[in-house]
Amino acid sequence: MKRIGAELALFLHDVRLRWIGAVLVLLLAVAGLGAWRDAVRYGAEVDAVTAAERARWLGQDAKNPHSADHFGIWVFKPSSPLAVLDPGSEPYTGRMVRVEAHVFNDAVYRAVQDAGPLARAGLGSVADIVGLVVPLAAILLGFSAFAADRERGTLRLALGNGIAPGRLFADRFAALTAALVLVIGLPLLGIGTLVALGRDAAGWQDTAGWQAWPRLLAWIAAQLAYAALFLLVAMLVSLRARTARHALAAALAIWVGLCIVAPRLATAAVETLVPAVSYREVRARIDAEMRPHRTAEANDDRSREILARYGVSQPQELPIDLRGLMMVENDDHHFALYDREFGAFFDGIAGRERVFAWAGLLSPRIALQALSQTLAGTDFAEHAHFVWTAEAYRRSISERMNTEIRDRPQHGGTTLVAGPELWGEIPPFAHTPLPLTRALADAAVPALVLALWLAGLVGLCVPLVRRLKP
Repeated sequence: MKRIGAELALFLHDVRLRWIGAVLVLLLAVAGLGAWRDAVRYGAEVDAVTAAERARWLGQDAKNPHSADHFGIWVFKPSSPLAVLDPGSEPYTGRMVRVEAHVFNDAVYRAVQDAGPLARAGLGSVADIVGLVVPLAAILLGFSAFAADRERGTLRLALGNGIAPGRLFADRFAALTAALVLVIGLPLLGIGTLVALGRDAAGWQDTAGWQAWPRLLAWIAAQLAYAALFLLVAMLVSLRARTARHALAAALAIWVGLCIVAPRLATAAVETLVPAVSYREVRARIDAEMRPHRTAEANDDRSREILARYGVSQPQELPIDLRGLMMVENDDHHFALYDREFGAFFDGIAGRERVFAWAGLLSPRIALQALSQTLAGTDFAEHAHFVWTAEAYRRSISERMNTEIRDRPQHGGTTLVAGPELWGEIPPFAHTPLPLTRALADAAVPALVLALWLAGLVGLCVPLVRRLKP
């Protein structure tokens, strides 16, 4: 422990650590506070529009319940508190859905449409900085761990004093890891604490359901493991290089390969091997199957079938309203169709996400990206959960309006008219995020891939440490 403290004291006096720490803190603060500001503004806007939409729904005029179903209402996706750290898929998947009769609407308003120049440069979030800049910082701290001592001749002195190579490597790795915790872990913890403590002020819904603190700690641990991985890369190169300059050049080349080149190659490979399901084709299949169901002939056939089912010849003889029952059964048909087609579409995207997580074997940055957004609650699984929650809410409104018509048959050409009492039976939209246990299960593959990278690098270091020479 004393040797680790001595090594850490040396690193703390190194001017590189001060500059690297200052630059990282500045980048993380700019990205984190900017995301925090946007989250506060978005939360306030969501609260205001949600309240206005609720008032609009409750304040609509008396009308037929089916007309109220078409009246529609906008519902909003609650943002994960940790989206301030890693927005994941949230900027690309839409934040609001209009729920109305018969239609499975798409989520609209993508935050990427308002992205600034920093985001377009790939450094728009804290997670982007960790994925790209933190490995560079780890390399700049670790490339000289042994190469500089070898070049100066002090490595011979250290080994000559009887220090085992393995002990020397472990002490320096521990000291450098502690330095990384100071310049990376503490700023991340500070930003995350600000988010977790101030999330109510940002207007997030059901914040307790997000389990922000466990997610935050797991998220920071993943980022530190990623930084330690590149620290091992730098020290591995330093074990072999004859000079610090050669070690730096080799480590930077590896950084370019793993953080820039490999992710693009892996993305292209996944696109080729697992092509995306065409959303346009899914919509086209749904429209094609619905078209014959909507014709006047099909409508007449269903009317005759219902009359025969109840053993009557005229709609007036039915114990229920024919039009209301037909709307209920039509919606049941649509629901099954949406479940089948959109369910397969979302399952296909989830499958691609799993393949992409395994592509992290080509680059730890890919593994971290999948792990980070899953722990933050901003992955595609969370978006799909919101979409289906909004769809379930839409169906509950349609079912209530249709059953009101079905169970109150009107005769003599009259039309059922409902009012505020019925509108008030529809509760406000509420969305509960996926539980943390589900997120941890989804994070298993990228976490395993990141662990394999760490284990592989440790395995490469062991024989080099044993053969360490001045």
